[in-house]
Amino acid sequence: MPALSLPTFPVDASTLPEPMAEQLSRIRHIISDTDGTMLGSSCALTSTGGTPSVELAQTLIDARRFGIDVIPCTGRNRAMVREDARILGLPGWIGEMGGILCLHEGSTSDWRYFTADMPYDESSGQTPHDLIMATGVIEHMLARWYDCLETYHDNNIGYQYREVTVALRGAVIEDEAQAMLDETGLPLYLADNGFVGHITGATILPTFEGGRIEDVHTYHVTPRGLNKGTAVRRYIELMGWDPTEVMACGDSPADCAMAPEVGTFMLMSNGIKNPKAQAALATAGNAYVSAADATDGFCRALRTLMALRTLT
Repeated sequence: MPALSLPTFPVDASTLPEPMAEQLSRIRHIISDTDGTMLGSSCALTSTGGTPSVELAQTLIDARRFGIDVIPCTGRNRAMVREDARILGLPGWIGEMGGILCLHEGSTSDWRYFTADMPYDESSGQTPHDLIMATGVIEHMLARWYDCLETYHDNNIGYQYREVTVALRGAVIEDEAQAMLDETGLPLYLADNGFVGHITGATILPTFEGGRIEDVHTYHVTPRGLNKGTAVRRYIELMGWDPTEVMACGDSPADCAMAPEVGTFMLMSNGIKNPKAQAALATAGNAYVSAADATDGFCRALRTLMALRTLT
């Protein structure tokens, strides 16, 4: 496949042609992946390269002043993403690849499960995650790829419990894994949430000096029909937003599912070489590539949106 050619998200608002300026000036809501997008080194107080920086924090503060809200959309579980949103002062969040939608984060959180095509009875006393685990398919996958697949406990800091999806990391034959899921009787799907670049803590996966790894995927076993795209569509419906006023950002194939649901999509430059991302955006007419990797590119894009607000 030839390299995907996308326009670069502009960094100088004053030079934009009128149609582009009009389109981008309408954006009021940012739905963004976290790691590899908003966060370049899993820290909000560094640049993409890990240098200490307040740029992301300052950008989020300024965006709020300009009436632009930022909603993280991540594979992280509720305990983690809720704390991220609370500390960063973000008004809502989407967790577990879209499986949990929080419309308002504050003294009380308005959240609910979203299971797409998978039937779920809230009165069952089980979470959607419990239902997936009860099929035994995760144990079978771990046995099949015993030396290259493991359950993924969020960032190895103790938050192991998930409520809707099952998180794995490693490398599998994806068609074979999906066939195993198809045999469970539940409508399930294997989602690829991009590559892992570094692991801290115990792992069965081969690592290099400093915990560096290569060709390791983050996978999420999800209810079929649940992805960041369908979750974003549902979130926008629940919030009553105009999709043309929403921009989504991400760096992985899973993030690219958001592109058809919003007016504008920005693929981070650090994700452009992923062939699955290229395939997902091959026909997208609303997609850009960021001017810089991860945090740096995310902040530059928001700066452009804020500058447009002063010009219109």
